[in-house]
Amino acid sequence: MSKLLTSINARKNRISIELVPPGRGRDPDGTIACVEAVARFEPAFVSVTDHPAGRAWEERMGKAVALPIRAKPGTLGLCVAIREKTGALVVPHLVCIGNGIFKAEDQLIDLCYAGFNDIFIIRGDERFIPFAGKQENEDKKELKRALDLVELAAAMNRGEYLSDGSKGAMTKFSVGVAAYPEKHPQAANLESDLAALASKEKAGASWAATQMLFDAAIYESFVNKSGKAGIGLAIIPGLKPVLNARSLSRLPGTFFVNIPQKLVNALENARSPAEERLAGIKHAASLVQKLYDAGAPCVHFFTMGRARDTVDVLEAVFGPKGAA
Repeated sequence: MSKLLTSINARKNRISIELVPPGRGRDPDGTIACVEAVARFEPAFVSVTDHPAGRAWEERMGKAVALPIRAKPGTLGLCVAIREKTGALVVPHLVCIGNGIFKAEDQLIDLCYAGFNDIFIIRGDERFIPFAGKQENEDKKELKRALDLVELAAAMNRGEYLSDGSKGAMTKFSVGVAAYPEKHPQAANLESDLAALASKEKAGASWAATQMLFDAAIYESFVNKSGKAGIGLAIIPGLKPVLNARSLSRLPGTFFVNIPQKLVNALENARSPAEERLAGIKHAASLVQKLYDAGAPCVHFFTMGRARDTVDVLEAVFGPKGAA
C-alpha cells in the first residue's frame, strides 16, 4: 500500500493541501511557509502542482524556433525542499500536455531516485499555457491523455522501460489521478467521464482527488455512481475556500464548477469585507464536516500557496490548536 493511502487511513478526518510552485525565479520560502502554517493540523500529504510547458521563441539561423518554457517550474526541487524542511509526505504532480513519452519517463526516474513513490498524474489544461503558437516537439510520442502517463508509470512498476525495450529495476509508484464530480468539461457526459476514470484505475491508479466542489451532495452522488461503475479508488474531495464575492464569477468560468446559491447569497449580502469573509469560512467549515459525514477519507485544500484562508477554515473545523 502507498504511503499516501496509509496516511489517510491512519485516522479519521484527515486533510491535505495542494501548493503551486512560485513564479519563475521567485523565492520558494513563502510556499514552504504555507506548509509550516498548516502543520498543526497534521496534513496527510502535501501535493505540488506541475504545469504545461508554454512557448517561447528564439531566432536560430534566421528561423524562429519554438522552445518550451514553464511559467512555474521547479516542482521536483520544491517537493524535495518541502520534504527536507517540514518532514511532510509530499506528492509531486506530473502533467501530460507539452510532455513526451521519453521525457516523462526521465521525470519518473528522477522522482524514483529522489524517493517519491506517491505521484499525481493529470492531463493538464491548455488554457493555462502562457504563450501561444505551435511548438515543434522533438519527442514525437507526445502524451495526449492522463491514461497514457498512468500506463507509463505502471510499466515502470513492472520494470519495463522505453529506451531500448529492456527490463530494469521495478519502481513502486502509487498513482493518483484527477476526478470530476461535475464531469470533465471536455467529456460528453458523466457516464463517459466515469468510464475514463475506470480505465485509469484499470491501468494502475489507486486513488483520485477531485476538482474543487462546493456541495457535499455532489461528492456523495459521485462516489455512489463511481461504485456502481465498478470503480474502487479512494476518492478525496477537493475544496477551495471562497471568502469573497469576486470569486463567484471567476471560479465557475475557470474550473467549470457550480457554486451553491446559498453561498452566493451569503457573500453578496455581506455588509463588509469582514462579514463576507466570515460567511465564506462558515460555509467551507460546514462543507468539510459534511464531506467527512459522507465518508470522505480526507479533504484536499487548494491553497494556491497561501495559507491564511485554509488555516482560518481549519480552525473553524478543528479549533485553534489543530488536529486532535
